[in-house]
Amino acid sequence: MPIHAERLGKASLITIDREEKGNSLDYEHAVELARIIRRECENPETVAIVITGSGERFFSTGVDLESVAEITSVDDSIKLMGEGLGGVCKAVSSCKKPVIAAVNGHAVGIGFELVLASDLAYSVRGAKLGSPAVKWGMIPPASTTLGPLFLGYKNAAYIVLSGRLVTAEEAFRMGILNGVVDNREELLDTIEKLVEDIASNSKWAVENALILLRSSRPHSHVEAGLRSLITSAAREETRSRAKGFVKKKKK
Repeated sequence: MPIHAERLGKASLITIDREEKGNSLDYEHAVELARIIRRECENPETVAIVITGSGERFFSTGVDLESVAEITSVDDSIKLMGEGLGGVCKAVSSCKKPVIAAVNGHAVGIGFELVLASDLAYSVRGAKLGSPAVKWGMIPPASTTLGPLFLGYKNAAYIVLSGRLVTAEEAFRMGILNGVVDNREELLDTIEKLVEDIASNSKWAVENALILLRSSRPHSHVEAGLRSLITSAAREETRSRAKGFVKKKKK
């Protein structure tokens, strides 16, 4: 299955397994990812949710641009961006357990937004992160609304407006990541040990501390970001740019 879950010690490890597509998400796979996140959040044996990508190149390259190229109306955009990708964001934000991004490779676009939405994030060295949505005529939802709160205004502005990717080490200095390790094996080992620490604490205290921590993310900000993404993805310029990229890639 393109999206699957397995045990990682006391955590649920959810993998986006679309390596041939850069672990990108179309509507179907976004819905499935959200469903599995919600399911694992209800698993009584699970202390934390860990999200990663398959292989060693990509965590996720974000929304599948072939899907963006097929958008012909606001309704299409609402389905893909609002229900699909928005559903993933809502599944993460409503989870009563910590959500950890295990960045095994490049985290781009919605992949980067997913890192921002997670409570904790660790990356392998060599990964690059960023949100080049402006290149396609879109507005990234979390980078523009939560980014200034978490990264500082100028760091968020640099990532959003330039469309450039930053290295894992730069992302760590910006506060996007909690740590950088050498390889995937060390990445999962580091996170598994962190989950053991979380598991040793009071379950009640962890759940309620998480509620307070997440209250720093105003719900209105998140909703405003999603509305901007939906509107921008429905524009003719965005569809044209996405089609051009897909056509060039297939040559």
